[in-house]
Amino acid sequence: MTAVVPRRSLSAGEREAFAAGDEAALAELRADLRAAFTQGARAIVIETGNPLVLGEEVFAACLLMMGRWLGTPSIQSPQGELVARVERRPGDAQARGTHSDLELAPHTDLHDILALGTVREAVRGGDSFLVRAVDLHDAVRRRMPHHLPALRQGYFFGTNPVLRSRAPVSASEVPVFAGDGDGVQCCFNPYFLQAAAQSRGEALPPDLAAAVTDLRALALELAGTAQFRLSPGDVVLWHNWSWLHGRTAFEDDPEQRRLLLRLWLRSDLCPPADIRFAERSVTIDDDHERTRREGMRVE
Repeated sequence: MTAVVPRRSLSAGEREAFAAGDEAALAELRADLRAAFTQGARAIVIETGNPLVLGEEVFAACLLMMGRWLGTPSIQSPQGELVARVERRPGDAQARGTHSDLELAPHTDLHDILALGTVREAVRGGDSFLVRAVDLHDAVRRRMPHHLPALRQGYFFGTNPVLRSRAPVSASEVPVFAGDGDGVQCCFNPYFLQAAAQSRGEALPPDLAAAVTDLRALALELAGTAQFRLSPGDVVLWHNWSWLHGRTAFEDDPEQRRLLLRLWLRSDLCPPADIRFAERSVTIDDDHERTRREGMRVE
């Protein structure tokens, strides 16, 4: 059975306090949000109301305020922004998931907690989904247990080749699955696995390559029953190692493009099942800081 992400609406008084950035009046919201990660599902949707009433700048500041209740925001590129715009950028030949309108298969990012605040919806598509790592691991164990050894061993992690990195390849292999029982967590991002293989001048090990292909298909299958729509003002926050995330492809209104605002948070509210998961955010944060100082790599 697919896990349902819980929702919490703001009261009328909380919406006023949210718009004003009145943290003292939002103490109950702060407690509920932290409890969602320390005692609950480790994912939640907060319904904050129409962001157009606040304006994008104020909504971004409110999103950042909520993020700081849970952890420390990281910069998301060499440009140094703490709040990133997730939107299609026409004509960007290098656009990856953040700036494309393509489907994003279930994956994990590199930080402990992620947040997305919706400013504008797409005309069609763009539905979000979250797949619990525990549910995915259980499905692998039932349907393709022969892949578990390779997924538990994992592979090295790379980085974006345009960034200046002290460690373009991780010092050790990073497991795809770690932990046991209800504590299973996942670190699954084929882009960074392939980046490491390219840097090492080799192909992914055949058993892992097959496991990655089948895991992606299985995660997409589970995602098909885990889709939900984010309306303007909805903020979804989740523990990156406990849930894989993604979205369906979408079609934009050329005049009012789909726009979400994103946070990456380093947090100790939900300890990682493997220290090598936590090292991912340390590495990418250092890569972004170095590249901000020294500029992009040019091959």
